Amino acid sequence: MTGWAVDGVELPFGSDARQWWIGANGEARDRPLPDAELLPGRFVLPGLADAHAHPALGVGQTGPLALDQDSARANLITWAQAGVALVRDVGSPAGLSLDVQPEPGMPSLLAAGRFMAPAGRYFPQLLVNPVEEPDLADAALAEIARGARWIKVICDFPDLVAQTAAEPTYSADAIARLVDAAHKAGARVAAHTTTANAAAVVAAGVDSIEHGTALDEAAVREMARRGTAWTPTLGATIGFADRVEVPPETRDAVRQIRDRLAHLIPLAVRLGVPVLAGTDVVGSLPQEVALLAQLGLAPGEALAAASVWVRQFVGTDASADIVTYHHDPREDPDLLAEPAAVVVGGTRLR
Repeated sequence: MTGWAVDGVELPFGSDARQWWIGANGEARDRPLPDAELLPGRFVLPGLADAHAHPALGVGQTGPLALDQDSARANLITWAQAGVALVRDVGSPAGLSLDVQPEPGMPSLLAAGRFMAPAGRYFPQLLVNPVEEPDLADAALAEIARGARWIKVICDFPDLVAQTAAEPTYSADAIARLVDAAHKAGARVAAHTTTANAAAVVAAGVDSIEHGTALDEAAVREMARRGTAWTPTLGATIGFADRVEVPPETRDAVRQIRDRLAHLIPLAVRLGVPVLAGTDVVGSLPQEVALLAQLGLAPGEALAAASVWVRQFVGTDASADIVTYHHDPREDPDLLAEPAAVVVGGTRLR
């Protein structure tokens, strides 16, 4: 077999059906390929992409759990079978994800290595090797030497010892030095932030804001100027309130965040900020796409945030990744969980 034939509407923005062919190396062409296999489905996407995932983490009763390498590999295989062809891993205990070897049928994996946070300022079961401020840049370079393409820095978090609210973990100068060191070594920096400290984190030059629930309009405009991406992880930050019982004060806080994001996320897209879909530990891409649409993105934009926008931002091509659907997932994001055919890295999985 020399490749795949598809006949349908090209997602996320297409409207008219057409036929084209995709070679085993991912090259698309308008001329037939001999022996190409026609894939079922009338809507065609170059693979789903999860911009904020943790294959080496699971969900426990009291928070996230550290998994072993076999479990991380099993998660990646399961995600690929559902049509996820690209995963940006944004942190794992002791950088375990860096040791997961690629194989046919697994998504492309961009791994960040270990979490960068000082002692007592992140989940203790995940922070195997705390990083104090003087060691931040050197610790990042060590992960890059192991193969990390991204560095995940926890820029604010509650003090778990003193039991105080979230506050900055590192100075803006230290984050800027980390960014400079990572960029010179060919890597990029993803920044966890959920406080008003986000503006200083953006100014320090990070490449992506993760969560960003306290961003304001000025910070979003600065992100647009700098080319900083935003992964709001809506399933984790606001979607959880639709799944579980929460106290009235928590529900009120979530509503306020939702109202702010309903203004900021469409603004970010209009300004050219790369808005990316990410599931974190508790979400799903169908839910993320649905929430992005609920907060004001057009259906095609919401789907792009879980596919082509991620690829454009991280700089990877489709690499013979194809997912097809019998019905248009822009009309119902739940359909993303029901692909008609899945090809990941040239291997047909469904």
